Amino acid sequence: MSSEKMTVPTGVRDLDRVAGERRAPRAPGLGTGAMGRSLGQYELTRELGRGGMGVVWAAYDRERHRDVAVKLVAPRAGGAEFTSLERRFLREARLTSRLNHPGIPAVHDHGSYEGELYLVMDLIPGRALDAVLKSEGPLRVEHAADVAGRTAEVLAYAHAQNVVHRDLKPSNLMITPDDDIKVLDFGVAAALDPQPGETRFTAANATPGTVVYMAPEQAVGQTVPASDLYSLGCVLYELLTGDPPFTSGSPFMLYHQHAHEPVPALDERRSGIPSGLRELVEALLEKKPENRPASAAEVATRAAAWAPAPARPSVPRIPHPRLAEIDRLRQSGQPARALREYGDLLAGADLGRADLLAARAGHALCVGVLGRTREALDELKSVLAEQRSLLGPDDAGVLGTRYEIAVLLARAGERHAATELLKRLADDEDRILPDTDPRHGRARALLDRLRRIA
Repeated sequence: MSSEKMTVPTGVRDLDRVAGERRAPRAPGLGTGAMGRSLGQYELTRELGRGGMGVVWAAYDRERHRDVAVKLVAPRAGGAEFTSLERRFLREARLTSRLNHPGIPAVHDHGSYEGELYLVMDLIPGRALDAVLKSEGPLRVEHAADVAGRTAEVLAYAHAQNVVHRDLKPSNLMITPDDDIKVLDFGVAAALDPQPGETRFTAANATPGTVVYMAPEQAVGQTVPASDLYSLGCVLYELLTGDPPFTSGSPFMLYHQHAHEPVPALDERRSGIPSGLRELVEALLEKKPENRPASAAEVATRAAAWAPAPARPSVPRIPHPRLAEIDRLRQSGQPARALREYGDLLAGADLGRADLLAARAGHALCVGVLGRTREALDELKSVLAEQRSLLGPDDAGVLGTRYEIAVLLARAGERHAATELLKRLADDEDRILPDTDPRHGRARALLDRLRRIA
Protein backbone atom coordinates (compact mmCIF):
# COMPACT_ATOMS: atom_id res chain seq x y z
CA MET A 1 0.00 0.00 0.00
CA SER A 2 1.28 3.43 -0.93
CA SER A 3 2.06 5.76 1.93
CA GLU A 4 2.45 8.76 -0.37
CA LYS A 5 0.11 11.59 0.59
CA MET A 6 -1.85 13.29 -2.13
CA THR A 7 -4.74 15.74 -2.10
CA VAL A 8 -7.34 14.39 -4.51
CA PRO A 9 -10.81 15.65 -3.56
CA THR A 10 -13.57 13.46 -4.90
CA GLY A 11 -17.14 12.50 -4.25
CA VAL A 12 -20.09 10.40 -5.36
CA ARG A 13 -21.47 10.66 -8.89
CA ASP A 14 -25.27 11.01 -9.24
CA LEU A 15 -26.17 8.46 -11.93
CA ASP A 16 -29.94 8.70 -12.09
CA ARG A 17 -30.45 12.44 -12.39
CA VAL A 18 -30.91 12.49 -16.15
CA ALA A 19 -33.48 10.73 -18.32
CA GLY A 20 -31.66 8.25 -20.48
CA GLU A 21 -28.74 7.67 -18.10
CA ARG A 22 -28.32 4.12 -16.87
CA ARG A 23 -27.02 2.91 -13.57
CA ALA A 24 -23.50 1.59 -14.02
CA PRO A 25 -23.09 -2.16 -13.53
CA ARG A 26 -21.46 -3.25 -10.30
CA ALA A 27 -17.76 -3.74 -10.79
CA PRO A 28 -16.13 -6.86 -9.36
CA GLY A 29 -15.23 -6.47 -5.71
CA LEU A 30 -17.38 -3.39 -5.16
CA GLY A 31 -20.74 -4.89 -4.21
CA THR A 32 -22.42 -4.69 -0.87
CA GLY A 33 -20.53 -7.81 0.10
CA ALA A 34 -17.47 -5.64 0.57
CA MET A 35 -18.79 -4.46 3.93
CA GLY A 36 -16.60 -5.76 6.74
CA ARG A 37 -13.54 -6.30 4.56
CA SER A 38 -10.32 -4.35 4.92
CA LEU A 39 -7.81 -2.64 2.68
CA GLY A 40 -4.79 -2.85 4.91
CA GLN A 41 -5.37 -0.41 7.75
CA TYR A 42 -8.78 0.71 6.38
CA GLU A 43 -11.84 -1.27 7.52
CA LEU A 44 -14.85 -0.66 5.25
CA THR A 45 -18.04 -0.14 7.25
CA ARG A 46 -20.87 1.02 4.96
CA GLU A 47 -21.42 2.04 1.37
CA LEU A 48 -22.01 5.76 0.86
CA GLY A 49 -22.66 5.79 -2.88
CA ARG A 50 -21.48 4.62 -6.26
CA GLY A 51 -20.71 6.32 -9.54
CA GLY A 52 -18.99 6.15 -12.87
CA MET A 53 -15.53 5.30 -11.55
CA GLY A 54 -16.28 3.23 -8.46
CA VAL A 55 -17.85 3.09 -5.02
CA VAL A 56 -17.33 5.30 -1.97
CA TRP A 57 -17.31 3.65 1.46
CA ALA A 58 -17.23 4.92 5.01
CA ALA A 59 -14.24 3.28 6.68
CA TYR A 60 -12.21 3.26 9.87
CA ASP A 61 -8.47 3.95 9.82
CA ARG A 62 -7.11 1.59 12.46
CA GLU A 63 -3.64 3.16 12.53
CA ARG A 64 -4.79 6.77 13.03
CA HIS A 65 -8.02 5.93 14.89
CA ARG A 66 -10.35 8.02 12.76
CA ASP A 67 -13.26 7.67 10.38
CA VAL A 68 -12.48 8.25 6.70
CA ALA A 69 -14.07 7.77 3.30
CA VAL A 70 -12.50 5.36 0.81
CA LYS A 71 -13.19 5.49 -2.92
CA LEU A 72 -12.51 2.16 -4.67
CA VAL A 73 -11.93 1.76 -8.38
CA ALA A 74 -11.93 -1.91 -9.40
CA PRO A 75 -10.35 -3.50 -12.48
CA ARG A 76 -12.67 -4.56 -15.24
CA ALA A 77 -12.38 -7.28 -17.82
CA GLY A 78 -9.31 -6.91 -20.03
CA GLY A 79 -5.87 -5.78 -18.94
CA ALA A 80 -5.69 -2.95 -21.47
CA GLU A 81 -8.88 -1.39 -20.15
CA PHE A 82 -7.59 -1.46 -16.60
CA THR A 83 -4.32 0.09 -17.73
CA SER A 84 -6.29 3.00 -19.19
CA LEU A 85 -8.38 3.29 -16.02
CA GLU A 86 -5.24 3.30 -13.89
CA ARG A 87 -3.65 5.97 -16.08
CA ARG A 88 -6.71 8.16 -15.68
CA PHE A 89 -6.83 7.58 -11.93
CA LEU A 90 -3.16 8.52 -11.47
CA ARG A 91 -3.48 11.51 -13.77
CA GLU A 92 -6.38 12.83 -11.71
CA ALA A 93 -4.38 12.29 -8.53
CA ARG A 94 -1.47 14.34 -9.87
CA LEU A 95 -3.80 16.97 -11.28
CA THR A 96 -5.71 17.70 -8.11
CA SER A 97 -2.85 17.23 -5.65
CA ARG A 98 -2.13 20.96 -5.86
CA LEU A 99 -5.60 21.90 -4.58
CA ASN A 100 -5.51 22.97 -0.93
CA HIS A 101 -8.66 24.77 0.15
CA PRO A 102 -11.03 24.45 3.13
CA GLY A 103 -13.95 24.04 0.72
CA ILE A 104 -12.38 20.94 -0.86
CA PRO A 105 -12.14 17.73 1.21
CA ALA A 106 -8.57 16.60 1.87
CA VAL A 107 -7.27 13.22 0.76
CA HIS A 108 -4.85 11.42 3.03
CA ASP A 109 -3.70 8.42 1.02
CA HIS A 110 -3.97 6.73 -2.37
CA GLY A 111 -2.62 3.66 -4.08
CA SER A 112 -3.42 0.12 -5.16
CA TYR A 113 -4.36 -2.84 -2.99
CA GLU A 114 -4.94 -6.36 -4.32
CA GLY A 115 -5.84 -5.05 -7.76
CA GLU A 116 -8.06 -2.17 -6.66
CA LEU A 117 -7.17 1.49 -6.87
CA TYR A 118 -8.23 3.59 -3.89
CA LEU A 119 -8.35 7.10 -2.47
CA VAL A 120 -8.64 7.79 1.26
CA MET A 121 -10.23 11.15 2.04
CA ASP A 122 -12.01 13.13 4.73
CA LEU A 123 -15.37 11.70 5.70
CA ILE A 124 -17.57 14.78 5.43
CA PRO A 125 -20.61 14.91 7.72
CA GLY A 126 -23.70 16.66 6.52
CA ARG A 127 -26.19 16.52 3.66
CA ALA A 128 -25.75 16.81 -0.07
CA LEU A 129 -27.80 19.60 -1.62
CA ASP A 130 -29.79 17.24 -3.82
CA ALA A 131 -31.08 15.52 -0.67
CA VAL A 132 -31.91 18.90 0.89
CA LEU A 133 -33.86 19.95 -2.21
CA LYS A 134 -35.70 16.64 -2.33
CA SER A 135 -36.83 16.81 1.29
CA GLU A 136 -37.26 20.56 1.81
CA GLY A 137 -37.78 22.10 -1.62
CA PRO A 138 -36.19 25.35 -2.89
CA LEU A 139 -33.97 27.32 -0.54
CA ARG A 140 -34.58 30.78 0.81
CA VAL A 141 -33.17 33.42 -1.53
CA GLU A 142 -30.48 34.40 0.99
CA HIS A 143 -29.44 30.78 1.54
CA ALA A 144 -29.32 30.02 -2.19
CA ALA A 145 -27.16 33.10 -2.82
CA ASP A 146 -24.86 32.15 0.04
CA VAL A 147 -24.37 28.60 -1.27
CA ALA A 148 -23.71 29.89 -4.79
CA GLY A 149 -21.25 32.52 -3.55
CA ARG A 150 -19.25 30.12 -1.41
CA THR A 151 -19.20 27.56 -4.21
CA ALA A 152 -17.90 30.27 -6.52
CA GLU A 153 -15.11 30.98 -4.03
CA VAL A 154 -13.95 27.37 -4.28
CA LEU A 155 -14.15 27.50 -8.08
CA ALA A 156 -12.16 30.75 -8.11
CA TYR A 157 -9.40 29.01 -6.18
CA ALA A 158 -9.44 25.92 -8.43
CA HIS A 159 -9.46 28.01 -11.60
CA ALA A 160 -6.44 29.95 -10.33
CA GLN A 161 -4.68 26.57 -10.16
CA ASN A 162 -5.74 25.87 -13.78
CA VAL A 163 -8.25 23.19 -12.76
CA VAL A 164 -11.90 23.07 -13.78
CA HIS A 165 -14.41 20.88 -11.98
CA ARG A 166 -16.50 19.74 -14.99
CA ASP A 167 -19.24 18.07 -12.95
CA LEU A 168 -20.75 20.67 -10.63
CA LYS A 169 -24.25 19.72 -9.41
CA PRO A 170 -26.23 19.60 -6.14
CA SER A 171 -25.09 16.05 -5.29
CA ASN A 172 -21.49 17.31 -5.35
CA LEU A 173 -22.18 20.13 -2.88
CA MET A 174 -22.26 19.17 0.80
CA ILE A 175 -23.63 21.31 3.63
CA THR A 176 -21.88 20.38 6.89
CA PRO A 177 -23.42 20.63 10.39
CA ASP A 178 -21.43 23.89 10.81
CA ASP A 179 -23.12 25.23 7.65
CA ASP A 180 -19.89 25.09 5.64
CA ILE A 181 -19.97 24.23 1.94
CA LYS A 182 -17.75 21.45 0.60
CA VAL A 183 -17.33 20.96 -3.13
CA LEU A 184 -16.91 17.25 -3.86
CA ASP A 185 -15.65 15.26 -6.83
CA PHE A 186 -12.81 17.04 -8.52
CA GLY A 187 -11.97 13.56 -9.83
CA VAL A 188 -13.11 14.39 -13.38
CA ALA A 189 -11.44 17.80 -13.45
CA ALA A 190 -9.25 18.69 -16.42
CA ALA A 191 -6.17 20.90 -16.46
CA LEU A 192 -6.38 24.01 -18.57
CA ASP A 193 -2.60 24.14 -18.58
CA PRO A 194 -1.05 20.81 -17.44
CA GLN A 195 1.91 21.06 -15.13
CA PRO A 196 5.31 19.67 -16.24
CA GLY A 197 5.09 15.91 -16.55
CA GLU A 198 1.29 15.86 -16.72
CA THR A 199 -0.65 14.74 -19.80
CA ARG A 200 -4.29 15.00 -20.72
CA PHE A 201 -6.19 11.72 -20.58
CA THR A 202 -9.88 11.09 -21.23
CA ALA A 203 -11.52 7.73 -21.67
CA ALA A 204 -12.56 7.03 -25.25
CA ASN A 205 -16.02 8.34 -26.20
CA ALA A 206 -16.50 9.79 -22.68
CA THR A 207 -17.68 13.32 -21.89
CA PRO A 208 -17.16 13.92 -18.15
CA GLY A 209 -20.03 15.72 -16.50
CA THR A 210 -23.79 15.42 -16.01
CA VAL A 211 -25.90 16.57 -18.94
CA VAL A 212 -28.60 18.39 -16.91
CA TYR A 213 -25.90 20.79 -15.64
CA MET A 214 -23.49 20.72 -18.59
CA ALA A 215 -22.44 23.84 -20.51
CA PRO A 216 -23.03 23.77 -24.27
CA GLU A 217 -19.33 23.89 -25.10
CA GLN A 218 -18.52 21.11 -22.65
CA ALA A 219 -20.92 18.76 -24.43
CA VAL A 220 -18.73 19.02 -27.54
CA GLY A 221 -15.47 18.55 -25.65
CA GLN A 222 -14.43 22.18 -25.09
CA THR A 223 -14.14 22.86 -21.37
CA VAL A 224 -13.09 26.26 -19.98
CA PRO A 225 -13.49 27.88 -16.53
CA ALA A 226 -16.72 29.50 -17.72
CA SER A 227 -18.13 25.97 -18.18
CA ASP A 228 -18.13 25.62 -14.39
CA LEU A 229 -19.96 28.95 -14.16
CA TYR A 230 -22.71 27.67 -16.45
CA SER A 231 -23.09 24.58 -14.26
CA LEU A 232 -23.20 26.85 -11.19
CA GLY A 233 -25.97 28.82 -12.92
CA CYS A 234 -27.96 25.59 -13.36
CA VAL A 235 -27.39 24.77 -9.68
CA LEU A 236 -28.44 28.25 -8.49
CA TYR A 237 -31.53 28.07 -10.72
CA GLU A 238 -32.43 24.76 -9.05
CA LEU A 239 -31.76 26.08 -5.55
CA LEU A 240 -34.21 28.91 -6.23
CA THR A 241 -36.94 26.98 -8.09
CA GLY A 242 -36.54 23.31 -7.14
CA ASP A 243 -35.57 22.16 -10.64
CA PRO A 244 -32.73 22.84 -13.10
CA PRO A 245 -33.56 24.90 -16.21
CA PHE A 246 -33.85 21.86 -18.51
CA THR A 247 -34.90 18.42 -17.25
CA SER A 248 -36.88 16.48 -19.84
CA GLY A 249 -35.93 14.48 -22.90
CA SER A 250 -33.03 12.29 -23.96
CA PRO A 251 -29.43 13.34 -23.32
CA PHE A 252 -29.26 14.55 -26.94
CA MET A 253 -32.36 16.71 -26.44
CA LEU A 254 -30.91 18.14 -23.25
CA TYR A 255 -27.69 19.03 -25.08
CA HIS A 256 -29.81 20.78 -27.71
CA GLN A 257 -31.80 22.72 -25.10
CA HIS A 258 -28.67 23.95 -23.33
CA ALA A 259 -27.11 25.01 -26.61
CA HIS A 260 -30.08 26.57 -28.40
CA GLU A 261 -33.24 27.07 -26.37
CA PRO A 262 -33.94 30.08 -24.11
CA VAL A 263 -33.71 29.42 -20.39
CA PRO A 264 -37.21 29.34 -18.83
CA ALA A 265 -37.74 32.62 -17.01
CA LEU A 266 -37.13 32.42 -13.27
CA ASP A 267 -40.23 34.54 -12.62
CA GLU A 268 -42.37 31.85 -14.22
CA ARG A 269 -41.20 29.33 -11.64
CA ARG A 270 -40.81 31.51 -8.54
CA SER A 271 -41.89 35.06 -7.84
CA GLY A 272 -40.09 37.54 -5.63
CA ILE A 273 -36.48 36.81 -6.70
CA PRO A 274 -34.50 40.09 -6.57
CA SER A 275 -33.81 41.49 -10.04
CA GLY A 276 -30.04 41.59 -9.51
CA LEU A 277 -29.90 37.94 -8.48
CA ARG A 278 -32.11 37.03 -11.43
CA GLU A 279 -29.69 38.89 -13.72
CA LEU A 280 -26.77 36.95 -12.23
CA VAL A 281 -28.47 33.62 -12.99
CA GLU A 282 -29.21 34.78 -16.53
CA ALA A 283 -25.58 35.85 -17.00
CA LEU A 284 -24.30 32.49 -15.75
CA LEU A 285 -26.58 30.68 -18.20
CA GLU A 286 -25.46 32.55 -21.30
CA LYS A 287 -24.91 30.13 -24.20
CA LYS A 288 -21.46 31.47 -25.12
CA PRO A 289 -18.68 31.29 -22.48
CA GLU A 290 -17.43 34.79 -23.30
CA ASN A 291 -20.84 36.28 -22.39
CA ARG A 292 -20.84 34.85 -18.86
CA PRO A 293 -19.26 36.64 -15.87
CA ALA A 294 -15.53 37.14 -16.29
CA SER A 295 -14.55 34.91 -13.37
CA ALA A 296 -15.79 32.84 -10.45
CA ALA A 297 -14.43 35.56 -8.16
CA GLU A 298 -16.81 38.05 -9.79
CA VAL A 299 -19.71 35.63 -9.26
CA ALA A 300 -18.83 35.28 -5.58
CA THR A 301 -18.78 39.05 -5.16
CA ARG A 302 -22.13 39.51 -6.94
CA ALA A 303 -23.81 36.69 -5.01
CA ALA A 304 -22.63 38.17 -1.71
CA ALA A 305 -25.06 41.07 -2.16
CA TRP A 306 -27.98 38.73 -1.29
CA ALA A 307 -26.20 36.40 1.14
CA PRO A 308 -26.49 36.84 4.93
CA ALA A 309 -23.93 39.21 6.41
CA PRO A 310 -20.97 37.28 7.86
CA ALA A 311 -20.94 36.90 11.61
CA ARG A 312 -18.43 39.10 13.33
CA PRO A 313 -16.05 37.41 15.78
CA SER A 314 -16.80 38.30 19.39
CA VAL A 315 -13.11 38.45 20.30
CA PRO A 316 -10.17 39.78 18.29
CA ARG A 317 -8.60 37.14 16.06
CA ILE A 318 -4.95 36.36 16.83
CA PRO A 319 -3.12 35.70 13.54
CA HIS A 320 -0.70 32.81 13.20
CA PRO A 321 2.70 34.09 14.47
CA ARG A 322 4.57 32.95 11.35
CA LEU A 323 2.50 35.24 9.13
CA ALA A 324 4.06 38.43 10.49
CA GLU A 325 7.56 36.94 10.37
CA ILE A 326 7.26 35.91 6.73
CA ASP A 327 5.64 39.21 5.78
CA ARG A 328 8.64 41.06 7.22
CA LEU A 329 10.89 38.90 5.02
CA ARG A 330 8.88 39.86 1.95
CA GLN A 331 8.92 43.57 2.75
CA SER A 332 12.67 43.51 3.49
CA GLY A 333 13.44 42.57 -0.10
CA GLN A 334 13.65 38.78 0.19
CA PRO A 335 10.66 37.64 -1.90
CA ALA A 336 12.18 34.31 -2.99
CA ARG A 337 12.87 33.24 0.59
CA ALA A 338 9.46 34.51 1.72
CA LEU A 339 7.83 32.57 -1.12
CA ARG A 340 9.39 29.34 0.16
CA GLU A 341 8.34 30.15 3.72
CA TYR A 342 4.75 30.84 2.67
CA GLY A 343 4.72 27.55 0.75
CA ASP A 344 5.95 25.65 3.81
CA LEU A 345 3.36 27.34 6.01
CA LEU A 346 0.52 26.53 3.62
CA ALA A 347 1.65 22.90 3.30
CA GLY A 348 2.29 22.15 6.95
CA ALA A 349 0.35 24.35 9.35
CA ASP A 350 -3.21 23.79 10.50
CA LEU A 351 -4.35 27.29 9.57
CA GLY A 352 -7.72 28.83 10.22
CA ARG A 353 -9.55 30.13 7.18
CA ALA A 354 -8.58 33.79 7.69
CA ASP A 355 -4.91 32.87 8.21
CA LEU A 356 -5.01 30.61 5.17
CA LEU A 357 -6.27 33.51 3.06
CA ALA A 358 -3.60 35.83 4.48
CA ALA A 359 -0.88 33.28 3.66
CA ARG A 360 -2.21 32.83 0.13
CA ALA A 361 -2.23 36.61 -0.34
CA GLY A 362 1.37 36.90 0.88
CA HIS A 363 2.41 34.04 -1.40
CA ALA A 364 0.77 35.79 -4.36
CA LEU A 365 2.54 39.08 -3.57
CA CYS A 366 5.90 37.28 -3.63
CA VAL A 367 5.00 35.72 -6.95
CA GLY A 368 4.15 39.17 -8.30
CA VAL A 369 7.45 40.70 -7.13
CA LEU A 370 9.28 37.84 -8.87
CA GLY A 371 7.72 38.83 -12.19
CA ARG A 372 4.74 36.47 -12.48
CA THR A 373 2.22 39.31 -12.42
CA ARG A 374 -0.73 37.57 -14.09
CA GLU A 375 -0.43 34.54 -11.80
CA ALA A 376 -0.34 36.83 -8.76
CA LEU A 377 -3.38 38.79 -9.98
CA ASP A 378 -5.46 35.64 -10.49
CA GLU A 379 -4.66 34.36 -7.00
CA LEU A 380 -5.31 37.71 -5.29
CA LYS A 381 -8.70 38.03 -7.02
CA SER A 382 -9.60 34.56 -5.75
CA VAL A 383 -8.46 35.49 -2.22
CA LEU A 384 -10.44 38.74 -2.35
CA ALA A 385 -13.73 36.98 -3.09
CA GLU A 386 -13.24 34.63 -0.15
CA GLN A 387 -12.12 37.43 2.21
CA ARG A 388 -15.21 39.47 1.40
CA SER A 389 -17.44 36.52 2.16
CA LEU A 390 -15.63 35.58 5.38
CA LEU A 391 -14.71 38.98 6.82
CA GLY A 392 -17.13 41.40 5.19
CA PRO A 393 -16.38 44.13 2.62
CA ASP A 394 -15.23 46.68 5.20
CA ASP A 395 -12.48 44.56 6.77
CA ALA A 396 -9.01 46.16 6.64
CA GLY A 397 -7.57 42.96 5.13
CA VAL A 398 -10.09 43.17 2.28
CA LEU A 399 -9.06 46.78 1.63
CA GLY A 400 -5.41 45.70 1.63
CA THR A 401 -6.01 42.98 -0.96
CA ARG A 402 -7.89 45.43 -3.18
CA TYR A 403 -4.93 47.82 -2.97
CA GLU A 404 -2.41 45.13 -3.91
CA ILE A 405 -4.56 44.13 -6.90
CA ALA A 406 -4.54 47.76 -8.07
CA VAL A 407 -0.74 47.87 -7.73
CA LEU A 408 -0.36 44.73 -9.83
CA LEU A 409 -2.79 46.02 -12.45
CA ALA A 410 -0.77 49.23 -12.77
CA ARG A 411 2.47 47.21 -12.98
CA ALA A 412 0.93 45.09 -15.75
CA GLY A 413 0.11 48.22 -17.75
CA GLU A 414 -3.65 48.02 -17.11
CA ARG A 415 -3.83 51.60 -15.87
CA HIS A 416 -7.49 52.17 -16.65
CA ALA A 417 -8.55 49.13 -14.61
CA ALA A 418 -6.20 50.15 -11.80
CA THR A 419 -7.57 53.71 -11.82
CA GLU A 420 -11.19 52.59 -11.63
CA LEU A 421 -10.41 50.25 -8.75
CA LEU A 422 -8.45 52.92 -6.88
CA LYS A 423 -11.26 55.49 -7.21
CA ARG A 424 -13.65 53.21 -5.30
CA LEU A 425 -10.97 52.05 -2.87
CA ALA A 426 -9.91 55.62 -1.98
CA ASP A 427 -13.47 56.47 -0.94
CA ASP A 428 -13.75 53.26 1.08
CA GLU A 429 -10.45 53.92 2.86
CA ASP A 430 -11.61 57.41 3.79
CA ARG A 431 -14.87 55.97 5.14
CA ILE A 432 -13.49 52.94 7.00
CA LEU A 433 -9.90 53.56 8.12
CA PRO A 434 -9.15 56.11 10.87
CA ASP A 435 -6.84 58.99 10.01
CA THR A 436 -4.17 57.50 12.30
CA ASP A 437 -4.04 54.25 10.32
CA PRO A 438 -0.89 54.28 8.13
CA ARG A 439 -2.90 52.66 5.31
CA HIS A 440 -5.34 55.57 5.23
CA GLY A 441 -5.00 57.55 2.00
CA ARG A 442 -2.59 55.21 0.22
CA ALA A 443 -5.08 54.39 -2.55
CA ARG A 444 -5.64 58.11 -3.22
CA ALA A 445 -1.87 58.70 -3.28
CA LEU A 446 -1.36 55.93 -5.82
CA LEU A 447 -4.27 57.23 -7.86
CA ASP A 448 -2.71 60.70 -7.98
CA ARG A 449 0.62 59.20 -9.02
CA LEU A 450 -1.00 57.31 -11.91
CA ARG A 451 -2.80 60.43 -13.06
CA ARG A 452 0.49 62.38 -13.10
CA ILE A 453 2.13 59.65 -15.16
CA ALA A 454 -0.76 59.67 -17.61
